[in-house]
Amino acid sequence: MSLKNTSQIVFKGIWRDMISYKRYKANLFGWFLEIATLTLGFIVIGGAYNFTPALYEIAGLNGQAVFLFMLIGTAVQMFSGIATWGPLIRVEEDIHFGTIESIFVSPASRLGYLLSTTISRAIVSFIFFIPLYILSLGLTGNLTNLTAIGYTLLVAFLSIISLISIGLFFGMLAILFRQTRLFVTVIHQLIQFLCGAYIPVQGFVLIHPVVGSILKYIAMAFPFTYNFDLMRYYMIDGYKPLLPIWAEFVIILGCTVFYVILARLVLIPVERKAKNQGLSKL
Repeated sequence: MSLKNTSQIVFKGIWRDMISYKRYKANLFGWFLEIATLTLGFIVIGGAYNFTPALYEIAGLNGQAVFLFMLIGTAVQMFSGIATWGPLIRVEEDIHFGTIESIFVSPASRLGYLLSTTISRAIVSFIFFIPLYILSLGLTGNLTNLTAIGYTLLVAFLSIISLISIGLFFGMLAILFRQTRLFVTVIHQLIQFLCGAYIPVQGFVLIHPVVGSILKYIAMAFPFTYNFDLMRYYMIDGYKPLLPIWAEFVIILGCTVFYVILARLVLIPVERKAKNQGLSKL
């Protein structure tokens, strides 16, 4: 499969998804309502809820940072669907309508097929990310800070790239095992709670010396954790990151390459299953 043909598959797939997003506006409106509801909820929580003094100290936060902490988490969390719901929904729809068969009876790139849906999801996610991002910059006093804007946009870009690679892997699992919705749901919940979307991972050790430490190290095994951590580091003054900044960037890049390779390896049993059992068994 040449790079030219793979690129055509990716671009045509993105075009198809953009048409679908445009056609089914209720879905986009529901996405907007979800963001608005989360933001309103955190305004209420931020005004009525505080972390413990020990948690403020270990994470480098202050009493006014609860809402900002959660708002930034909500902004970055907009990208999570790139790795979870985007690929899963694409595979489930194509299996349901029987269109996935054409992917396996043609010389089309299987990875290009899934890459297109993750990229289209990333485009729409970025559109919804922008207003929360601008609001976060304004409330943290970084709206005119070009350094902070440059680094946070870099983190957003790396977040998208890393989540696209994970989305390829999850998409392959969906083809191989079919019933993976519960698995993806669990991963999505992990992103929201274990990886630090709304609670500082640094503070897990305060829950229990042993259990908290285990949870912290589990969270640090996911690249999502560093997406949240880096964004807060560049926006919130005094925020204490989990690891040295260079190490977090290296881990995100390393995980990106790792999941692309893993997706390629999972593709092998997928194609073997299609060949041995027939496409109807997919």
